[in-house]
Amino acid sequence: MLYKAKGLETAITEIEEYYNQNKTDMKHIRCAFGKWLLVFCLMSFTGHIYAKQRYYCEVKGIEKELSSGLKIIFDFGTKASYNMWGDLSSKLKFVNENGEEIKFNSMVDAANYMVQRGWIFQQAYSSAYGGKPIIHWIFFKDADNIEEAKEGIMTKAEYQKTEKQ
Repeated sequence: MLYKAKGLETAITEIEEYYNQNKTDMKHIRCAFGKWLLVFCLMSFTGHIYAKQRYYCEVKGIEKELSSGLKIIFDFGTKASYNMWGDLSSKLKFVNENGEEIKFNSMVDAANYMVQRGWIFQQAYSSAYGGKPIIHWIFFKDADNIEEAKEGIMTKAEYQKTEKQ
């Protein structure tokens, strides 16, 4: 009988030791999980702070008055699309690094130019202004700022501004 009691005491002691050991392990597990959760939340929050912004460009095409083809301009929303005569502004045409106008054969040619610079086609529609049909193609690009979005692209107005400086 004494042997059984001693065995029972040993069993109880072992159970208490096991419980205390696992209790400490559970504290470590909870602490590790808490740290992991905190890091995950901070990473998620940081990702939203540094998320890129979406920028849009509207490519507009209108038939030329005295010749065949389209007059194509690029509207980033920073300048008025129409001049005081109600015509699409030539200042929104693209130029190369020498300030020479880049001629586009068609809206598809202009779209290829945009896609090569990382812009993504979103939508197309048509409208009329002053009795003339206008083709509108909308593109977007995700970037940290407008300068990054427009990298490799310069309008006539922007070129003229850099020439004055």
